[in-house]
Amino acid sequence: MGLPDSVSSKQVGVRLPGHLYRWLKDKVDNGEYSNMAQSVIGELTKVKTLEEARCRETTAYGIYEDEPLSRMVNERIEGVRRELLDEVKRRRA
Repeated sequence: MGLPDSVSSKQVGVRLPGHLYRWLKDKVDNGEYSNMAQSVIGELTKVKTLEEARCRETTAYGIYEDEPLSRMVNERIEGVRRELLDEVKRRRA
């Protein structure tokens, strides 16, 4: 049951887990937002924007997956990523 696109705003009441409440409260206390409602709206808007950007990137990269050069570059990037994760794990141990 989705909302029609014509709904410009809708009030929602939710309970936040303690860790999220404290995180948002810190943002209000530090002056990043004027109140809790604005902090929730601001952070959700950031997340939505990042998610949309990630979806666009995935679509753009997917176009070139079958090209040998793109496949080689992606494999190398994945290899470097694994090496960095291994190094981080090694330093923590």
